[in-house]
Amino acid sequence: MVDNAWVVQAEDVERVTEPDLCLLADSSHTGGMLGANRLSLEAGAAGAKPHFHQRSAEAFYVISGALRMLIGTELVTVGQGGYVVIPPGTPHAFAAAPDSPADVLITLAPGVERFAYFRMLPEILNGTLPEDEVARIHQRFDVHFVDRPEWDADRRSRSGA
Repeated sequence: MVDNAWVVQAEDVERVTEPDLCLLADSSHTGGMLGANRLSLEAGAAGAKPHFHQRSAEAFYVISGALRMLIGTELVTVGQGGYVVIPPGTPHAFAAAPDSPADVLITLAPGVERFAYFRMLPEILNGTLPEDEVARIHQRFDVHFVDRPEWDADRRSRSGA
């Protein structure tokens, strides 16, 4: 902390490797104002399945590459320099575009304490936690999954499956 501001230097940033995620600021670091992380995805790699957050807006700034997104029922590709703000309650999903990696700064405001969630992602993604435990984790961290057939169809068509 510097004069109540959160400062984290690059060498001190915590990293999660699955997915490639830099944990920049958690809610407790910012007095609840926001949370921030940086996500790097290889071309075509999945980011998050369709979900929404009840308590927070989520913003995406594409640092480089391109991000394929579902926003509500619309499918869009957001390129380098593009910025998207998802209001609370709006279903969304994201992945790197099939022909491009994506490096994305993601913020959530107001903040939800989520570093613990990101640290658990490898176990969640690998299916090593019991299903009821995963459901409790998602509820606790305000991640609510929804079915969006248009996202599934888009992912299949872009992967060649």
